[in-house]
Amino acid sequence: MQEGRSVPEKMKAVVCYGPKDYRLEEVSVPKAGPQEVVIRVEACGICAGDIKAYDGAAMFWGGGVNPPYVKAPVIPGHEFIGEVVELGPGAREKYGLEIGDRAISEQIVPCWQCRYCLSGKYWMCEVHNIYGFQRIVADGAMAEYMRFPKGAINHKVPNPDK
Repeated sequence: MQEGRSVPEKMKAVVCYGPKDYRLEEVSVPKAGPQEVVIRVEACGICAGDIKAYDGAAMFWGGGVNPPYVKAPVIPGHEFIGEVVELGPGAREKYGLEIGDRAISEQIVPCWQCRYCLSGKYWMCEVHNIYGFQRIVADGAMAEYMRFPKGAINHKVPNPDK
């Protein structure tokens, strides 16, 4: 059974369809599965990688021998913070998070199966899935809500307002 606050069924989000094709749309709010977390996004940064992806850089969209890294359509945004609004079964125990906590997730979602992940160097993961580039892993934070998937590395952030 999932725990959480009442959240809407729909939300506004920026959806990337291709270089310079980013649209503000109404989409479904993500749901937390087992060991997953949903946050209400409080802030989302924009870094040089986001600008390069928007501008169509080959490192993101492919070219030559490189396959595309961005798998559109996807909600971008890999630098974020938010308030926990839903915890899937087992998420409270796994991450030490509670409804209402402020939380972040490291931008890479490790595969936990490659040689780097197995040796504890998850930041070098061969799969290297990052929020906001591949929807199959997790959409990013340019939305009102986002989901931290089961393999994510999540952290509670002190909230001086509470």
